Amino acid sequence: MLHRMVLAARSKIDTGPGALNGAFGSVLASCMRTSVAEGVTGGMVVEAGHFLEVLEGGDEALCAYHDRAANDDRVDGLQVLEFVPVLRREYATWAVAVSKPGVTEPDLMVAINEKRAGPFAVSQHVRRVLKTGVLAETPPLCVAA
Repeated sequence: MLHRMVLAARSKIDTGPGALNGAFGSVLASCMRTSVAEGVTGGMVVEAGHFLEVLEGGDEALCAYHDRAANDDRVDGLQVLEFVPVLRREYATWAVAVSKPGVTEPDLMVAINEKRAGPFAVSQHVRRVLKTGVLAETPPLCVAA
């Protein structure tokens, strides 16, 4: 059954300029491989030392993704903000973007740190940031609504 999962976590690695050559690049490569192999679509936003992610896929694939993230020493404080069945996908690919000035949401980041962020706010923010440009994106993995 198709599900959507919304995650937030603190990064324990450098995600700044030049970080794609290190652990950050490794995280992105791993996410892209998993997305392609398991048909997981969605997007990740890197902002203020956090990873914000919306994922769509089969429940088993998403649970396995969560388990890997929960045991990854490059992230901390993993929060599952939403895990719900959905009728159709909103994303055809998996993409990653870094939030830019003018798109950042300081209040949302405070809410995440205080563990009171809602999945809708995070999902909308991820979508908004992805529209400003992506660092990397898989080829289309499915047809989205």
